[in-house]
Amino acid sequence: MSSAPRVLSLEERKRLKSIQIKKHNLANILLHWFNVACWLFLLPTGLAILVSPHFRVTTIHLNSMLRSMFGGLFNLVYFHQTLGLVWIFVLVFNVAVGFRKYFIPFSSRNMMMDRDDLEWFKMKPLQMLGFKAELPPQGAYNAGQKAYSYVVFLGVITIMITGLIMTFPEYMPARWIVQWALPLHFLAVGGVVAGLVVHVYMGAIFPEEKSAFFSMFTGNVNGLYAYSHHHKFFKQKVAEMEQWEREERRKIAEEMLRQRETETREGPGEESAS
Repeated sequence: MSSAPRVLSLEERKRLKSIQIKKHNLANILLHWFNVACWLFLLPTGLAILVSPHFRVTTIHLNSMLRSMFGGLFNLVYFHQTLGLVWIFVLVFNVAVGFRKYFIPFSSRNMMMDRDDLEWFKMKPLQMLGFKAELPPQGAYNAGQKAYSYVVFLGVITIMITGLIMTFPEYMPARWIVQWALPLHFLAVGGVVAGLVVHVYMGAIFPEEKSAFFSMFTGNVNGLYAYSHHHKFFKQKVAEMEQWEREERRKIAEEMLRQRETETREGPGEESAS
């Protein structure tokens, strides 16, 4: 298990807080807010489509209001299906284009569980109950975020498949496939939303995660946040910076050596010519 971060002095905390560390690239940020925008429309319109009392989770008045805004149930369903297809296409296209170059390296580097993550699951509940428990250092994403990503991954695949089945029922070989698609779709959305509530609270409301929230706009977190909450990620970035500095020093030294060699070769020729 990795060593926990040591307690920092006030000067060290100020210095780290002034440092910005890259955590998200532009593609991640755009995809994140594309998802947010889609779900802000897909979730309420999807709930308003449900007319059966066995599945309905919103009030009749809210459902009626949404249907009226779209000019009836048919238009509401059409909007939900169309936006859903756009959402599926963008996600699948994004993964397919960057599958080998980005998706696989990112997942293997950041989303795999290790011993520190298993220890985090033991310590975090104790900490939440008020006991003194030291959390193990975490990578770019903590164990809870990794676990939620697994739920999202399975949930999104289920939502996509069942959504396509319900959108194109005429292409299904058996009726029972369409009948099972609705409850599975509903359960998958429920599972994702349940975790989403915690995700929104931790990311947008919880004071300690303020830097993480703004990183979804800027792509950066400050060094103090990374050091305290994602210590292994912090050490990885420091190591990358040190490696970059060594490479730059080597290049500069080689360039200076070549320049001196050039000056040495040109020197005698210039003297004799004069």
